Amino acid sequence: MVQTEAAMEAYNAYWVNSPLPAASVLYMVLILIIAIFALWQARTFVSKF
Repeated sequence: MVQTEAAMEAYNAYWVNSPLPAASVLYMVLILIIAIFALWQARTFVSKF
């Protein structure tokens, strides 16, 4: 699936106008933090058995 130039410009404009600083990187960091937390929770849950 190839994105058009208009779609890429709209995507970039969305992140440029975001209220969060460096939002294009921040959402990836947030996903990684949630994933690490989920793995930790799964590990502690399994270790109870």
